[in-house]
Amino acid sequence: MHPNCLRFSRFAGLALFGAVLFPLMALAQTSGNVNQAFQIARVAVKPEVQTKVISVYGLGTPGAIEKWYIIFYDPAVPSHGRAVLVENNRISKTYPANGGVTYSADLTFDPSHITSEGPALSAAQGYAAKHHLAYDSVTALLKETSLNKPFRWKVGLIRDGKKLGYVMVNALDDTVASYAPPSGDKTASASSSDDSDKGFFHGVQKTFLGIGGDLEEFFTGERTVDK
Repeated sequence: MHPNCLRFSRFAGLALFGAVLFPLMALAQTSGNVNQAFQIARVAVKPEVQTKVISVYGLGTPGAIEKWYIIFYDPAVPSHGRAVLVENNRISKTYPANGGVTYSADLTFDPSHITSEGPALSAAQGYAAKHHLAYDSVTALLKETSLNKPFRWKVGLIRDGKKLGYVMVNALDDTVASYAPPSGDKTASASSSDDSDKGFFHGVQKTFLGIGGDLEEFFTGERTVDK
C-alpha cells in the first residue's frame, strides 16, 4: 500500500474511533443527571401531570448521582403521588407512593425549575472540605417544603453507610445556606441566621414512606418499609 494511503487509513480509523468514543464519553458524563432522569421518568405518568413534580431524590457518589426517585403528583392514586425510579438511564420501577401521606398539588413544582445537581454537589464538596468532613457517598433531595420557604437541594453526606449531616444548597444560585447534623435537630447557618430549614425537616420526615426503604433510611436512619 502506498505510504500516503496507509497514513490516510490510520487517520480515518482514529477519526472513526474518536467519533464513536466522544458520544460514549458524553453519555457517561450526563448519566445520572437529574434533568435527563426526569425526561426518562415522565413517560411513566400521564401528560397532564408531567409538569407537577413533588420531589426528586438521588443516591450516588460525591460527584455524581447514580439513581433517581422522582415523585409526580397523581390524583389517580390514593396518596396523590406516583414514584418513578430511574437508574442506568431507564425506568426500573414505578409505583404509587403509599406512605400514609396525601401529597398536595400546591407544593409541586414545574420540571423547568429542576436545577442541575452538579453545582449543588460541588457546593457540598466545598463545604465538606472546609469543615474537614470526609464522605464517600451522597443523597440529594429537591422539593418544595412550603410556598414561603427557599427552594433548596438537601445534600446528605455519608461515610461507610453512616450519616454525617446535610448541606442545604440554594437551588437558584448554588450557594450553601446551612448545615444540619444527622438528627436534623440543630441547624448551623452558613450564610444567614434564618430558621427556614426547621419546616423542611418536619416536612420531609412525613414523606419517606412514599418512596420506600432507601428514602426511609435517608430520613430516619432506620429501614423498615421493605424488610
